[in-house]
Amino acid sequence: MKKHHLKRTFALLMCAILMLVMFTGCSQPAEAPVEEPQEEQQEVTEKSPEDFTGTLTFWHFNNDEGPKLAEAFMAKYPNVTVETQITADTDLAYQNKVTSSIRAGSGMPDVYAAENAFVKRFVNLPGGFADLSAAPFNAEELVGNNIPYTVDIGRDNNGNIKALSWQACPGGIGYKRDLALEYLGTDDPAEITAMLATPESIIETARTLKEASNGQVKLFVGTEDLYKVYVGSRSVPWVQDNKFTIDPKMMEFLDIAKILRDEGLEGGIRQWTPTWSAAVADDEHMAYAIPTWGIQWIVAVNDEENADAGRWGIATPIPFYEGGTWVGVSEQSQNKELAWEFVKFLATDADHLRDWAKATGDFVSHLDIIDELMSDNSFVNPTVNQNTYQVYGPMVYEIDGNLITQYDDQIRVAFLDVLQTYLAGNIDKDQFLVNLKEQVQADIPDLIIE
Repeated sequence: MKKHHLKRTFALLMCAILMLVMFTGCSQPAEAPVEEPQEEQQEVTEKSPEDFTGTLTFWHFNNDEGPKLAEAFMAKYPNVTVETQITADTDLAYQNKVTSSIRAGSGMPDVYAAENAFVKRFVNLPGGFADLSAAPFNAEELVGNNIPYTVDIGRDNNGNIKALSWQACPGGIGYKRDLALEYLGTDDPAEITAMLATPESIIETARTLKEASNGQVKLFVGTEDLYKVYVGSRSVPWVQDNKFTIDPKMMEFLDIAKILRDEGLEGGIRQWTPTWSAAVADDEHMAYAIPTWGIQWIVAVNDEENADAGRWGIATPIPFYEGGTWVGVSEQSQNKELAWEFVKFLATDADHLRDWAKATGDFVSHLDIIDELMSDNSFVNPTVNQNTYQVYGPMVYEIDGNLITQYDDQIRVAFLDVLQTYLAGNIDKDQFLVNLKEQVQADIPDLIIE
């Protein structure tokens, strides 16, 4: 009996232990989830102009413009010094200096400028401008308010932004209002625009002017001013797929230029000569090609007596453009952050560009500022008695930046040289084409010329 009782007690004990184990297992709390370590949140703060310190070196080719750009930047960035070095491009001195320093791999500044005539060559020079489309610059995110053609010209052949511009340079026909009123019966820009809108109307207007003035007044100072209009309004670039091409518009120019020369309807004066500059103030030549910058640097400086008198007007018969300056960061710069801040300021800072436009009369490339100044009827340039943003603004979307190639300046020189022989009557148009192609081939051997 005792033995049976012990067995029963042992069985009950084992059942109790088993139940306790089962209860403990079922009621054990689940493991707490393992928390992933949280990355420390770092607050990103944008630098203020006062936070930037140091010294920048800046190369430019124009003493009227380069120092003013540096001064504007230093006014907003008080702890930065910009050391500006000007080398005029006389006999290609500036271009040769930049090219030599790039090829040498040393001696370049932090930021340097390029003019429209050679910017395409500069943006494609290996080791020259830094790629602003790439990080850390990310220029593509900042140029949405810039006129598209100015951005396109600053791109290299691979589509990367290498340089930016603060200005746009659409062009019109500048004319002397007093001569137009006396001999054409009107000085209204809209009516003069209509008189110069087609090759036929240009010739008719030139003949009317000559007859009404008894041969004393010519329409254009020279054919090269009309060349600027035509070359700046082409739809085909000089070089496509490494092949030399001639836009039909340039053949049209040859025809009209020959008529103007043969009938004595233009002055025959070559551009940028002392005689050409002096003729700005005379009473014998009515019209010049005047891009945005030309109001100040062609008209006002050469006709100082009438610089604030509104003697001149601007007509816009054929949209074209001429000129402009771009800036970029040098690959050799050891201070690229500060250099990029300078370039950004010049080309994209709306407050600066508004101030720059009002202080200099320059036509800036910022679309919001263009709209703002177009709407300001009080913003009148005294040289032409017109709001230049209303005059040139509608043209900015019609300019194709893809027309510009790195060979344009060499082709321009060749074209104008052969043009003189053609206008003198020494060769016909067919021979003009032969001579032009031969000259271009000699100057640029790598081009395909058919």
